Amino acid sequence: MEYTARMNEHALVSRAAAAGSCVLLKNIENTLPFAGSKDEPVRVAVFGIGQIFTPTGLTGMEPWRKIGILDGLTAEPTVKPDALLAHKYRAWALEHPEGSELPLGSLSMEEFASMNDAAMIVLARSAAHYDPKLTSFEQDMLKKVTGAFSRVVLVIAAPGYMELTPEARACHAIVFLGLAGQEAGYALADVVSGKVCPSGKLSFSWPETLESFGLAAQQLDGFFGYRYFDTYGGSVLYPFGYGLGYGKAELSSVSVGLDGCDVTVSVEVENTGETYPVQEVVQVYCSRPDSGKTGAAWFLDTFQKTQVLAPGESQTLHLRFPVTELALFRKSALAYVLEEGYYDIRVGTGSRATCLAGSIRLTRSAVVQAVTPCDFPDAELPARKEPMHLFTYPEEAEERETAHRRAIRLSDRNLPRRSRKKGRPFTGCRGDNERYTLADVKEGRCSAFTFIAGMDDANLRKLVCDFGFCPTEIPGALGASAELPRYGLSPLTIASGVCGLALKKDIEQDDGTYRHQYTTGFPAPSVLSCSFDPDLIFSVGKAIGREMREYGVSFCLAPGCALQRTPFDAVSQESWSEDPVLTGRCALYFAKGVQVYEAAILRAGTLPRSLDLRLSSFRDIYGLPFEIAVSAYKAVLLPDSTVNGESLGEDSDLIRSLIIDWKFGGMFLSDGERYSKEPDRVTLERSALRIVRVLTQK
Repeated sequence: MEYTARMNEHALVSRAAAAGSCVLLKNIENTLPFAGSKDEPVRVAVFGIGQIFTPTGLTGMEPWRKIGILDGLTAEPTVKPDALLAHKYRAWALEHPEGSELPLGSLSMEEFASMNDAAMIVLARSAAHYDPKLTSFEQDMLKKVTGAFSRVVLVIAAPGYMELTPEARACHAIVFLGLAGQEAGYALADVVSGKVCPSGKLSFSWPETLESFGLAAQQLDGFFGYRYFDTYGGSVLYPFGYGLGYGKAELSSVSVGLDGCDVTVSVEVENTGETYPVQEVVQVYCSRPDSGKTGAAWFLDTFQKTQVLAPGESQTLHLRFPVTELALFRKSALAYVLEEGYYDIRVGTGSRATCLAGSIRLTRSAVVQAVTPCDFPDAELPARKEPMHLFTYPEEAEERETAHRRAIRLSDRNLPRRSRKKGRPFTGCRGDNERYTLADVKEGRCSAFTFIAGMDDANLRKLVCDFGFCPTEIPGALGASAELPRYGLSPLTIASGVCGLALKKDIEQDDGTYRHQYTTGFPAPSVLSCSFDPDLIFSVGKAIGREMREYGVSFCLAPGCALQRTPFDAVSQESWSEDPVLTGRCALYFAKGVQVYEAAILRAGTLPRSLDLRLSSFRDIYGLPFEIAVSAYKAVLLPDSTVNGESLGEDSDLIRSLIIDWKFGGMFLSDGERYSKEPDRVTLERSALRIVRVLTQK
């Protein structure tokens, strides 16, 4: 294999993304990092077949190489995996390619413990065989290794949450690696050796038991993830936003202010450790009046990551967000409303690690944004249970009293008021009986309206309804648009881009030789979101966009923007997070990166065939990631699902209202039925206009 400069550059991007997303969940007695040297490397006994068969991404992605955990540790000069144990695992893997575990009966734990400084256990799950519960073999392995070694590191290489039994919690350090892409082994070696300081934060809640997700799901609607666990006081092992570092970051000089209609937060972050650098994520959560009674106890509104801080170094972060982001949708008013009362601002490093730093008091309720009316039925859901054990901490009551006493007053008269946008009715395109091509539109010889008016019904339907469903000449791609030479329309190819550009790697030619499409495997979106780093996600999107241009792909399906509710949901593996703001920010910067070269398609992901939601929950929570990200996307993939029994076709009332409210100017694609009813010529022309606008920008 010949390595190109692009392949090497993108391998480094993938490696940095995986290392920057790695979450250190536990680290007692300075178990990590392995502070060895080239002359005296730390000797490590590595257990678990996942060290050989390290899962890298979602099914269907064929990266040009895969660096397993054992290979990554072997290449690290300051770490020395036990050679005999490594040989046993490699030999077993050759004989058992299905990935079964090496029996422990032939291994002397005491002997390996006497010859090594530490042990590492790899618990691995591929996306296709994801089971959050540990097997009896894994529990037995954990028990034997922790009983023999005084320094044990548990590495979790799985799509997401794993139920950690007492045997797993007995490990001295726990690292969530996730599905970390093709460079997973190198990235883990960078982190455990101390070359890279762990800075990832959990983008999902990690309860003590798997059954806790079922309790959250019973609340339905907007209560899931930390919105459920923190509101209902659910038992959580590692909260949303949690993650350790090797250094010690402390927040100080926290202040909350109001600049016009923007809430401002200033905080100083200092590395008070003496040995290792640190990189911290400052997270700002907000509580509305009556939070915990009618809504979540608090919710993430914004966040920012520091630079890498050396011991003793500090950095002051300045965060801001419009106060109107705190408004709630009220169906009765067809608008977003800021209710009268106190809006508490919480600053910290996780959903359960904040202080109540200040409060904004709105003196009177105000409508801040009217929305476009739509005929959308509300779901008839059972009333949710009242919170019995709202999560709190000893200082909260005093902090709230102080914050409310010093609250910044905000008059409703100072708030911006945005009137309802009115979409102009579309009555169809008018032509001049001439035939034009797309080049004529690009060069200004005719308008898009005139161009589309000149298309006959059959070709108009092909352009709109066959987009993405036509055959493509690029092996592994999902499909292409229709080729219409009469109108100067060449086929445009669509491929999946969730964990990298999913194309077929090796293609056999007619003469028996092979040509190759070498694409890079990046961490799964649920791992990337743990970085809380928009710039890092931008770099991944940019790399995927560059490979799209190299192989002639015009559109890639981006990771899903549907929110993770439970590990059982299919959407959880291909989407970003359980939080709408984090999901929206990740999706936004991913698309901005891809756009440097090509275009990304915004989508929900794999949803159930039928969903039941309140319109308020859709507007405030489920639709929020799309609203945040949609401006960076050229296309949106409509889900093949119904919401409250209504199809989400391009012609549906809900989609039309969102187009106006979100100012979306791109085009639509569909997994299934594009329209809720049989389209007429005017409906097809409206869709074609959106497509042509996008094509003229390419």
